[in-house]
Amino acid sequence: MNKWGNYILVMMGVLAALIMTEAGARILGYPFERGQVDMYQCNRLVGWRGTANLVTSINTEGYQHQVIRNSQGMHDNEHSLKKEENVFRILMLGDSFTEAQEVDEKQTSHQILEDTLNTSAPVDTKFEVISAGIAAWGPAQELMYFRSEGYMYNPDLVLALWVPANDLLDILPDYRLTHAGINCYAPYFAICDEQFDSRVWFSAPGVSPIWERCSESKKMLASGLNYLYFNSRLYQHLEPLFMKNSHRIEYSHPFAPWFDRYKTDEVLNYAYQLTDQIYAQLAKEASENGTKIVLVIVPPKQAIYADVQSDFYQQLPPDWQDINSTLPNQTFTELMTAREIPVLDLHPHFVERIRQNGEPLYWQVNSHWNVTGNRVVGEVIASWLIERGLVPTTAGE
Repeated sequence: MNKWGNYILVMMGVLAALIMTEAGARILGYPFERGQVDMYQCNRLVGWRGTANLVTSINTEGYQHQVIRNSQGMHDNEHSLKKEENVFRILMLGDSFTEAQEVDEKQTSHQILEDTLNTSAPVDTKFEVISAGIAAWGPAQELMYFRSEGYMYNPDLVLALWVPANDLLDILPDYRLTHAGINCYAPYFAICDEQFDSRVWFSAPGVSPIWERCSESKKMLASGLNYLYFNSRLYQHLEPLFMKNSHRIEYSHPFAPWFDRYKTDEVLNYAYQLTDQIYAQLAKEASENGTKIVLVIVPPKQAIYADVQSDFYQQLPPDWQDINSTLPNQTFTELMTAREIPVLDLHPHFVERIRQNGEPLYWQVNSHWNVTGNRVVGEVIASWLIERGLVPTTAGE
């Protein structure tokens, strides 16, 4: 037998061994423990999404309700791709605040928004708000969702919720969460040689992330391994070993976004650059589909308390006194305004509401909006859209 025959035999032997090892890994199951209910499933294009047609009961600080997901895994009613005549569609993108699994679907901000707009809609217009929010999604995942699926709903308006508390971190590479027994890796975008690369990048266990220097060959390698990871139980079992000494790129200070960004670390500055570019790209792709985009800033619970509790800053260490809870909001608004993208900041609306009647808008322990908070958000957004002329209104309004 010639040497090529030997090579083929060796390769066949290696392939057979890999197949057997993969089969054994599948018998072992998943590398991480699965819960009684898998609320989310890994998805390569967006990292993870809700489990389709899931019905489960959730207790949020004594508030018992059912979370019912539609066939697309969203906490929303069913929506057909085909848009009916005289329907004005709003596609609402975001994370857990948009998903709002802490309340019944009828009480979510997206449903309140739809109901409120329809109460004052022109006779020949019906509003339809489609929720496309999944817990822990970041701007990169929102862009990927719109690019791969959201645009097919033919929305007239894309409304994206931005959460400064975590969205500045969630767009960085190697962003992953454990769902359904494995770590799901979110796609990301990169700035290469000071130019934004609108092509998606993927993370892969064992390959160092790209965020300062870009390599086309490394990108191809990571993309291939990422695809393999999502389909190989063996690779999934080896992932903890590969990632043992890997740490996510993070800020150097827990309140970094609340400091002047030009005086903080390079990670935060890079995150702001990416945020600016990603939403600009989303606006561009939405425009190509005949769709406008607006952005809503979600005030973190901690930032609201910083304004309504007089002793908040006094409780911080002395070297943390020079912070501004709304600085991320200001910076984000400046960036988006420069691109002529309308921005609504919910922070002052929340502060005014709490100061007026003291009614909590967040759960006591949970950091998300309670029933009242969701209602306020839906109503405020509706009023703002009408005032800005971003949605159809009755004659004379």
